[in-house]
This record gives sequence, structure tokens and C-alpha cells, in this order.
Amino acid sequence: MKLFYCPRTRAFTSLWMLEECGAHYDLARVNILDPEHPTPSYRTVNPMGKVAALEDGGTPFGETAAILLYLADKFPAKRLAPPPNDPRRGRYLQWTLFSPIVIEPAMVAKSQANPVNTRAAGWGDYERAMDALEPHLPKDGWMLGPDFMACDLNIASTLRFGMQFGMIDKRPAFVAFAERAGARQAFQKASEIESREHAAFEADKAKWVAQ
Repeated sequence: MKLFYCPRTRAFTSLWMLEECGAHYDLARVNILDPEHPTPSYRTVNPMGKVAALEDGGTPFGETAAILLYLADKFPAKRLAPPPNDPRRGRYLQWTLFSPIVIEPAMVAKSQANPVNTRAAGWGDYERAMDALEPHLPKDGWMLGPDFMACDLNIASTLRFGMQFGMIDKRPAFVAFAERAGARQAFQKASEIESREHAAFEADKAKWVAQ
């Protein structure tokens, strides 16, 4: 497998997931600051031209939630997803998709002070989204029980990003959940890779400026 990746982007979530899976993968660095990005060839990897994208068996695709769902099903022994016939499967899908479909539009609207019709917008509004999420973040265990799953990873990653940049309020339940997820070994390993890749990216930028 190959992860198309740039540090300090949403690609970190997919990197974390690969580490949770214990997968063997290569990183393909993508310079999203290059004026030529996205190239026509990269658009064949991800039509949106964004990172992350994942290639497996020669077939590439994008969208973070799709990558997480794909990997969770590819590595069933890691118990990162309920099996298809599990009654929890619907809730698992709901919470895994909650970040891109609900949280991200809500926090962008909040940051831009953009009022919306909460009944007309599919994602409601910021307060409605946060109020819906908060009671489903347990103090112990994870959203669907004792097993950490892709839904927990995606929610925790989005909360960390949103709180870091002031786009999500630091409610105690959000902070505690993100910190517990961030204590996982796979998160720590992904963070080490992220730091290494960021240092390399910054060194390359310095070379561009010098030229």
C-alpha cells in the first residue's frame, strides 16, 4: 500500500489509521504548495487533488473517511470496525462519517461567523453538532464499547485539529476523549513520522527559497 501524504494536513488521520492496523505501507510525499499541484497525474489518484489518498493493489482513492473504512475492513483482526452483520455497524458508520459530513462544515461555519438554517442544512449548525456528539464520548472505553474503532480515531483526530486551531470549543469531554486517543501507541508512532516528515518538508522549502 502507498499513502499519498503531506505533513500538517488531514493526511495525518490516515497515517494514524495505518499504524493502528499495523500495515506495511510506503509514503509518497505530495507537495501541496507546489504551484503545479495538483498535476493531472495526481488527479488520477485523487480527483479532488487533495491528500490523503491511498493506493492498494494499484487502485488509488481519496477521502479520509473512505480510507479509514477501507482499512478497518481490510484488517478485521484489529477489531477497528464491527463486522457487517453486527447491530452496531450502523452507528459505527454514522460516527465515522460524522467528521466530514457534520463536524467540519459546522466548525468552518463557526469560524466564518456564517449563520445557517439548522433545519435546512444537512449538518445542522455548530451547537447542534457539538451537542449531538458530546454525550456519546464516554469517560472510559470508546464510542461503541471497549474496542477502539475507526469512528473513535476519526472523531478524536478531528477534535484535536479543531481545538488546536480554535474552531472547536475545548469542552471537557472533547479534551479528555482526544487525549485518551492520543495516548495510544499508534498515535505516538504516527506523530513521530509526522514530525520527521514535517522537518524534511521545511528543509525542502528552505532550499526553494534559497534558489
